[in-house]
Amino acid sequence: MLLEWIDCGSLPRDRFAVRTSSPLERVDRMKPPLKIKFTDYYRGWNNQRNLFSELLAEMYELSYSDQPDILFFLPFGTEHLHYECRKVFITGENIRPDFRVCDYAFSFDYLDDPRNYRFPLALWGNVQVPADWNPEKALRTKDRFCNFVYSNPSCRLRNELFDKLSRYKTVDSGGRYKNNLGHRIDDKHAFLRQYKFTIAYENSSYPGYVTEKITDAFAADSLPIYWGNPEVGRDFNPASFINYHDLGSNDAVIERIIELDQNDDAYLEVIRQPRYPEDSFPDFARPE
Repeated sequence: MLLEWIDCGSLPRDRFAVRTSSPLERVDRMKPPLKIKFTDYYRGWNNQRNLFSELLAEMYELSYSDQPDILFFLPFGTEHLHYECRKVFITGENIRPDFRVCDYAFSFDYLDDPRNYRFPLALWGNVQVPADWNPEKALRTKDRFCNFVYSNPSCRLRNELFDKLSRYKTVDSGGRYKNNLGHRIDDKHAFLRQYKFTIAYENSSYPGYVTEKITDAFAADSLPIYWGNPEVGRDFNPASFINYHDLGSNDAVIERIIELDQNDDAYLEVIRQPRYPEDSFPDFARPE
């Protein structure tokens, strides 16, 4: 689905004439050249090893140029304003596309606009459990209660949850904000794997805006405690995590956490649930 939109939606049809019905067929044919550039990205972004470069490389002979055919830009700067070529905005942040400065966008937004492809950060990878996954064994490896890994102090609701839940049991904070470990963690995945619960509140709330916070928890087999996207149930099975938007308050969220913490059978019933609706990774986020 994603490849088809990139191929037939975001790139100029008159410029790139090679079109086939199957991405696999495209790999076997002569690839047309395409010059690209990425700008305004975050620290740690790899221009040549990222999801978008890898998808495009299946269809085009890529080169990286300061005079690109297409400029891909993220929301962390303004360098994109200096280019006159076709532009594609990529965002995992709660920032909506501005089609005055881009031609197309990959965003979280439920925009009724053919220039926008909804591809939220939480769906840049698949966290379905393997067929041989054993939830009882996973639970036995959890020797700690709940974690909180944040550097951004701006979310009042998230901070309130940390403070209130800490009155029940210690919540380990391994980020810069509210750190109570004495050091910042180096390996987030390894850290989360120790915990039954992970606080996965977003920095802000908007329909469709869902980031890696929930998938980081799932990937570590830690039960996510989620707030942010009020329509998160369209992307993830709401029975597989604790959803603030179903419960309505932090107090109700904490009651649910305590219930599951004190009842292993109830906890296991939740983590056994498929992570995606109908136990299927969403079609629109599949590369093929």
